[in-house]
Amino acid sequence: MADNERSYSGGEENLCTAANAVTLTRLVVATALFAASAYLRNPLLNLAGLAVYWLGDVSDGFLARRLDQETLFGAQWDILADRLSVAFFYLNYLVLYPKLAPVIVLFLVQFMVVDHYLSNQYLRWPIMSPNYFYRVDHRIWALNWSKWGKACNTGLVTILLLLTKSNAVVLPVVLALLAVKLYSCARVARLREPTVRLHEAHPARMPVLRRPVLNHFNQFLVRKGGIL
Repeated sequence: MADNERSYSGGEENLCTAANAVTLTRLVVATALFAASAYLRNPLLNLAGLAVYWLGDVSDGFLARRLDQETLFGAQWDILADRLSVAFFYLNYLVLYPKLAPVIVLFLVQFMVVDHYLSNQYLRWPIMSPNYFYRVDHRIWALNWSKWGKACNTGLVTILLLLTKSNAVVLPVVLALLAVKLYSCARVARLREPTVRLHEAHPARMPVLRRPVLNHFNQFLVRKGGIL
């Protein structure tokens, strides 16, 4: 199926796919490595967990597209797995290098909150994942989910942090990235959704009793009460 045909039209999805299995596997393996790194205070295990996360993230996306296994569940599952892995890596890194707290905390706020919100906005349109957001707005897609956009999303900050271990070097990059995400959020908020959402019907209301019916009902209650 061509990229410009990747859309969601409803229906039941197959959750047992190779792509979803890779996402689950890389999350479990990476989390185990991050946990071992935290317990042993071993930075190499933390890097190993990061490598598994990156390799698995590339692999599951490739398999989903190559095998035509893209689903809404898979896209959501991938987004969540990314957040968990990145959070575990950076929290370990914060323990190992507490002086980097300013840049790590700001980056986590950007990635775990702002970017997470932005990454889920594709659900407002009938597309399969953020990878196809160019069908909605090309600029937002280019800034966030193009090849360069994805590379800058976590890779650039992480590599700079590993190489320099410097707040002065990495903080401006994180601030620029946060500015891009906030701009994208503001822009996406102004976009009009293409479909009319079906609102759930109001629950059925009790029929309004007309006055004659109310009078008969009141008289019945009065009789039962022994007043009449």
